[in-house]
Amino acid sequence: MLKINRLRIEIKAKEKIFGFDERFFSGLNLIASDDNTRGKSSIIAMIYYCLGFEEIIGGRGEKVLTAAFKSVIEEGENVWPVLESGAYLEIFNGIEVITIFRAAKIENRDNRLISVYYSDMENIHRQDTLLDDMYVHMPNAATNKKGFHNFLETFLHIELPMVPASDEAIRKLYLQLIFSGMFIEQKHGWANILSGMPILGIKESKKRVIEFILDLDTLDNDRKKDQLRAEEDNIKKSWTTVVREIILLVERESCTITGLPPSPKILTDVDYSKIIIQKNNDHIGEYINDLTKDYEDLNALKPKIIDNFDELQIELSETEKTIREYEWDIVKLSDLLDKEHISIRRLENNLEIIETDISNNKDAARLRDLGSEIDLYTSRDLCPTCHQEIADTLLPLPNDMPIMNIDDNIRHLNAQRDMLKFAKLSHESNLDKIQNSINHMEESLYKLRSLAKSLRSDLYQTNDSFSEAIVYKRLSIESEINNLKRLIDFYLNNKVTFEKLSDRWKDHLEKKAALPENKYSEKDKVKLKHLQECLVDNLKKFGYRSVKNLNQVEISKENYLPAIEGFDMKFDSSASDNIRAIWAFTLSLLQTSLMDSGNHPGTLIFDEPAQHSIIVSDMKEFFNSIINNLSNSQVIIGITVKDSDTRKVVNELPEGKYNLIMVPNKAFQKIDKSL
Repeated sequence: MLKINRLRIEIKAKEKIFGFDERFFSGLNLIASDDNTRGKSSIIAMIYYCLGFEEIIGGRGEKVLTAAFKSVIEEGENVWPVLESGAYLEIFNGIEVITIFRAAKIENRDNRLISVYYSDMENIHRQDTLLDDMYVHMPNAATNKKGFHNFLETFLHIELPMVPASDEAIRKLYLQLIFSGMFIEQKHGWANILSGMPILGIKESKKRVIEFILDLDTLDNDRKKDQLRAEEDNIKKSWTTVVREIILLVERESCTITGLPPSPKILTDVDYSKIIIQKNNDHIGEYINDLTKDYEDLNALKPKIIDNFDELQIELSETEKTIREYEWDIVKLSDLLDKEHISIRRLENNLEIIETDISNNKDAARLRDLGSEIDLYTSRDLCPTCHQEIADTLLPLPNDMPIMNIDDNIRHLNAQRDMLKFAKLSHESNLDKIQNSINHMEESLYKLRSLAKSLRSDLYQTNDSFSEAIVYKRLSIESEINNLKRLIDFYLNNKVTFEKLSDRWKDHLEKKAALPENKYSEKDKVKLKHLQECLVDNLKKFGYRSVKNLNQVEISKENYLPAIEGFDMKFDSSASDNIRAIWAFTLSLLQTSLMDSGNHPGTLIFDEPAQHSIIVSDMKEFFNSIINNLSNSQVIIGITVKDSDTRKVVNELPEGKYNLIMVPNKAFQKIDKSL
């Protein structure tokens, strides 16, 4: 919820302060003047400006404001140079009140700096009032802790969705876009429905804004589709990796595999039965059985060993010595491996800390560059982390030794980050080398142990020996059997992985099938029906005449904008009826949101809605509709009551049902003192 409580504008000239200070209430608020160019639009523009929404007007910063804020201010026949200018805006979210200050022209204060007082405007200078400085219209202002729009989103209890951007990235739907559907400014806002929406790189921004305001499930469904696409990519990559690893090991053992699904699918027992590993056209199990029989046949052969008994004993002794050396080397390398893991974890923790420090220092530098005057810990020689004096040190600190400022700190932290990243890469490289060495040694150790086992078997058979060929065949067969068994174990382990991926794939397909086929949930259909009914009802009330049968007006299922027979309603509308359509649709969004628990913040602003010679009776219906239907919301309207008919409409509004702020000859009058 957003409710504007009070706006105070201050423009300081030599020995004079000019300004505007008025309160706003729920329901209808009229900012009226007897003629144009009195400053109504300047007042409304300052509301946008304080909220950081001046892009709706057509730009960023003070350049969207009139000369009265930047160069000269008129007082009768006198013209005074503007020395400083800015505005305070008090807003309410239904629970808390804050006051926002933003400068238009103040020396050494950037217009992107916004100060937030955690109190109403009357109490901003109390000693116990908290003050925070933030920035707007800078990178990450919508996401960082010190970004004003990130703060405003939280304060207004708004949770902005992530939506597709023009560069295929996923970004947060900006507040400026949301409020361009509620704040209709004078110059561009009356060209078409949502025509004041700034271009901020969001795909189908009008559609996304309407989806958010009405809280349509389509927005959540699109998000779910994005998540499902990401999940699908993840499953496919994992599946491909497992398939590649199995095929690699199968080929390394000179085997073949058939029936292995190359892409994700729901696997059944029949599918698993079709996955067959073969060698020499025999099933791997049968091939291992044949090898085992050959191995047993070799064991049955017992040649004499008397002539080479001593040589076998020496070879066994050397082999066992080499085994012990390999085992010791593996233990040492395993210790090194553990140390590398610990070092990498420590570096990752340090990198997280430094990244946080860099972000905090950059925010501090931004606020300093923007002209923030809030006391920083570093300006008082205190550490911002531990709050101790910076001068505290184990060594004497010479008087002329400089203390690093924020910019030096950032450079130092960046250098530390680069150093830690380099160190982490170095440790990761060492980790890979050590692991490869361990793998190589374990493979060699396996062969040595097999050889030692064969030698012991020969030695302990008293009068028998094997020929060199038989020993070689025996070792070769034993190694091949073990390798093939490892291949089977590897496949069985990955079969479990396939089962998990298959379950994930089944779950993915079920979620995909659960999404509405036609994109709209039943709740969405009800909301869009209510939006259409409110729109048609408003068009009738406001005297829309360009279409004879208003029941032909519908809400487009493509972009949620008014359409007739599939075409934009504007094509069939006169200039004055286009204005009525903007009134009707803007009010309908709020009415539907209130009816169906949408996300509308509950505030509307119309600047000079009586465009293109609108009939006075239709304007009266517009006002009465706001009074009768939106008394708990807030609508602020800037209007010129130059002619008698418009003045009569305003005077005939129900007494006590609206707030009238009459702007005199000039909106900015001389005031006694600065706030």
